[in-house]
Amino acid sequence: MTFILICGEQNSGKTSVCHKLRDMIELNANFTKCSYPSSAMSVEVLEHYEKGGRHVVLYSPSDDNDRIKRLATYIDDFAAADETKDRRPDVIITTIRESGVPMSRMLALLEAIANNTQNLESHFEQHIATVTSFAPTAIKTHAFVLHLERDTGKDAAALEQYWDDNADKAKYALDFALARLEA
Repeated sequence: MTFILICGEQNSGKTSVCHKLRDMIELNANFTKCSYPSSAMSVEVLEHYEKGGRHVVLYSPSDDNDRIKRLATYIDDFAAADETKDRRPDVIITTIRESGVPMSRMLALLEAIANNTQNLESHFEQHIATVTSFAPTAIKTHAFVLHLERDTGKDAAALEQYWDDNADKAKYALDFALARLEA
């Protein structure tokens, strides 16, 4: 499993990059948008794609427990939809705060996913929802990190270009991760 973490401070454009990445993926005929499982999908960016039998989940909100837990619920539902009951996405792309409690909790959830922890929603409630500090071990060698800088001095066109450039970097990391899985 590979993780692509789009990180930065609040209002650094993480969700904007996810929207642009989503648009790039949806324009690529090699990716198919999956409609299952739909129970945890929300208005925020939560998309599930398949390419060559590999599953990619794109998730944006990571600001609080409810939003982080939605990803856990989605992964549980994805596993339940599979006949083996233990299927996980091959690549998870998510935003993550640069520091603080939300970052620690998202990292703890991603670590649990990497360790193939079952019943992630329950695990989140019991073991992650109160975490205040977390140092990942399992995901360190399986994560690409795209760091966004908050720049309030850019005009609208410069911000759009910045987000486009970072969406291109995230797409490159996705393509690399999928190619590595094929090897």
